[in-house]
Amino acid sequence: MTSPLGGTSNTEADSVNGAPAREALSTPDGKPFGTSQIGVHDLVPELGYREYWYPAIELGKLGKRSHRFFGRVKPMHRKLLGEDMVLFLGKNGKVAALRDRCPHRGAYLSKGRCEFEGTVSCSYHGYTYDDTGTCVAALTEGPNSGLVGKLMVKSYPTEIVRGIVYVWMGQTQPVPIEQDVPEEFFDPQYVIVPYSTVWPMNWTLAVENSGDNHFSYIHRFRLRRILDLSAFTKQMCYWPGVKIIDVEADRLTFKPAGEAPRQEYYPGLKKKWPQHIWWRFLPNLHPARTNMKRTNYSHEYRLPSIARVHATGAGYLHMRWGTPIDDHTNLQWTFGIARATNRVKRLFWKVYLHHWYRMQIIKTTNELEDVPVQRYDRLDTTAPQKL
Repeated sequence: MTSPLGGTSNTEADSVNGAPAREALSTPDGKPFGTSQIGVHDLVPELGYREYWYPAIELGKLGKRSHRFFGRVKPMHRKLLGEDMVLFLGKNGKVAALRDRCPHRGAYLSKGRCEFEGTVSCSYHGYTYDDTGTCVAALTEGPNSGLVGKLMVKSYPTEIVRGIVYVWMGQTQPVPIEQDVPEEFFDPQYVIVPYSTVWPMNWTLAVENSGDNHFSYIHRFRLRRILDLSAFTKQMCYWPGVKIIDVEADRLTFKPAGEAPRQEYYPGLKKKWPQHIWWRFLPNLHPARTNMKRTNYSHEYRLPSIARVHATGAGYLHMRWGTPIDDHTNLQWTFGIARATNRVKRLFWKVYLHHWYRMQIIKTTNELEDVPVQRYDRLDTTAPQKL
């Protein structure tokens, strides 16, 4: 069966996406309990879709020395889609990504050193591999070792776009990087500011969070909203749903279905919620506008794990790209994207996205408000979901 975003899933009785199907709850008489026991997390692989490019590391973090004056260059470890790999600078500006194991005795290559340009050497016996994963020297066995040229480490294709190293995680030949990385990354008129950190949750939660209806509850009244006065603006009390604009092979585009009141009566409570809104007297501070090329764009989900939220009032694009690490952590990339047609605008957006956006949106709204609720020890994605 094809998933809503074009991925495939196995829906046979004994498995979902190749993983054991979760046990459905039922009433004492054997009838299904509730509405549906299949949630969005049952339809996608916990370790992500493999035949795609994924952002792994900023290029500037490679090539750093282990000691300020005398240390050698240290390789970097990354775990992507459950696979350990070592990254280091190869020759001719290439970035190498190899399986993080020396085939000689299984030592972690990421614990070794880049003794020679364009190579990584194992910390145990000094077996040295180039950026293709080929053993080019066995330092402790001498220059005539019979294992040179025969030992091979699995290598992963890499590409560099806007200072970000992308790794192809598929088993097939990689597709052109332009098919997976959004179009703004190849347009010089756009300022793009990246930020990455590990989130203790499955990648599906981090992506889904960008478009579900939690906003009016989790983010309704926080310190930063007092400082920027948004806590006093007229806000909707619930998410009115979405209207799908377009569905393509690799993306789903949608926008809010309409407006909701600032306060609503809930019959089950016999009360209104929010209970008090007298302080919400200011109009929206930013009139809705767009400076993106696609003027009808609102919000998007894209394969393999991208969520794009257009902040129409502020004029920039808030984009998340979750790179799965394992079943309960992901390397969460956040990109602030804005179009700048001249030097003044470029300077403005660089400063704004590097400082205000990173602090007010990523490090407060996302990391201090969203993450504590969605952590793997606070939210059980294995529980049957009713959506």
